[in-house]
Amino acid sequence: MNYNFFAGKADKLKILDFIFRNTDLQVYDSYSPYGQGICQYKTVNEISSKFDLENGDKFAVAFQLWTPRHKGKPLFRKIDLNPKYCKGHTFRYSTQGWGLIQLYFGGLKNSELNQSHIGHFDESGALKNEISTTFNGKVNAWDWTEIQATSRKLKYQIHTKLATRRIGSVGILSGAEQLETQGIKLI
Repeated sequence: MNYNFFAGKADKLKILDFIFRNTDLQVYDSYSPYGQGICQYKTVNEISSKFDLENGDKFAVAFQLWTPRHKGKPLFRKIDLNPKYCKGHTFRYSTQGWGLIQLYFGGLKNSELNQSHIGHFDESGALKNEISTTFNGKVNAWDWTEIQATSRKLKYQIHTKLATRRIGSVGILSGAEQLETQGIKLI
């Protein structure tokens, strides 16, 4: 499942609030900052005080979502870096696993608002890649019915409850719509 939407900062805070109040999803960094480990976030405030939820490129802020109901486990993989190209840093981590749900927030840059995104593998897509991508574990360790139910609930909240209008299948949330009326281009 893949779903794109436009969201301003207030919209992103509403989505995070929904996740923390109305789901059992655990929220992890998709990638850690250089030289650090992955963080798990338990409140909207932890995220809003650490990240700029307004500005940035496409996928300016990226998370991986997981719940024990999904069965499989998130894996935290160390990535070796060349310090010559990474300000002296030699490692960072990524959060991986076949059944994780990605939540990417697009930012505002040069008077353009980038799309935000939720998505995840389905079982057949994961099975096609399982042989070539062994670090994600086993596909059959995940409960794909639960993953789809969780992502549908999240999409329903964003697309039906928070979106004020749509461009095709892409939801436009109220904060993004307000930015558009101020001359911000939705890309």
